[in-house]
Amino acid sequence: MATQEIKPIVSPARKLLTLCRRFATGVLTVAAGILVVLIGAAAFLTYRITTAHDSVENVTPASYLLSSYENVSFTDADGNQHEGWLLIGLRGAPVIILCHGYGSNRSALLSLGTVLQANHFNVYLFNFDDSRRAGYHSNFGPHEASILRAAMSRVRRLEGIDPRHLGVFGASLGAYATLAAGERDPAVAALAMDGVYSRPVQLFNVRLDALLGGAGWLFRLIADGEFHLLNIGVTDPGLQSGLSRLAGTPKLFLASDDAPMLEKTTRRLYDEAPQPKRLVILPHSQAEALSGPERKEYEDQVLNFFLQNLPLRSE
Repeated sequence: MATQEIKPIVSPARKLLTLCRRFATGVLTVAAGILVVLIGAAAFLTYRITTAHDSVENVTPASYLLSSYENVSFTDADGNQHEGWLLIGLRGAPVIILCHGYGSNRSALLSLGTVLQANHFNVYLFNFDDSRRAGYHSNFGPHEASILRAAMSRVRRLEGIDPRHLGVFGASLGAYATLAAGERDPAVAALAMDGVYSRPVQLFNVRLDALLGGAGWLFRLIADGEFHLLNIGVTDPGLQSGLSRLAGTPKLFLASDDAPMLEKTTRRLYDEAPQPKRLVILPHSQAEALSGPERKEYEDQVLNFFLQNLPLRSE
């Protein structure tokens, strides 16, 4: 007589538990896949943002038919070489160093430089990029501040320059370097900053939003983590802690309506900075002020600030 196989009876509760486990496994698999994609996309954008640069100089002193200028290069603490233009003004007058912004180069500030030179200031414009190789990794401030200090050291040794009184102007990335230099070097007698921020990750988030049109909280968290991981070992105390050292140093804070995140960080630093200080809100930043009237208004704000606070002849 054949023996009939008896199948075990599976209870409804066990069936439900099995289905839940399969569902949870599927959800976790999909979530892990999405996370891997987000991590990869964030890594790509982080690399792209921190290595962005513009080596194409659309204008040069020759374009402006300038004859009173010299090519002056310098080497930073890491041995990188940087090219610069010295626009020669009144002999013995202070020099104003112009620091370009993110994704830009010295040519973007040549128009402002010629206005300052026409009013007898010596003006020095330089590139953050190493002139011997294309591009570099930026940590959005500390590295550029070190390069600016090397530039300041170089121009102090130039003949016909007042080495005791320096003016510095910077936009975005250059603004961070400007404020960092002003906090550390008493020879900085006046500083003007357009779109300044206190921590490098703030500019990183501005550029991230510019690429994506706004980033979700999870993607921003991942990208910020990768940015910090990429810059392990970089000293970033934040510039707010050193603002008290600028008591008595004239400061011009510029911000624009077209860059709300940087306007917010600029206002915050302005509020916490000691006197003397001035805040100017313009429709467009230096990088976007392309029309004649807007550019003139912008450049007049910077010129008048230095005319009032950086005497051409020291007493």
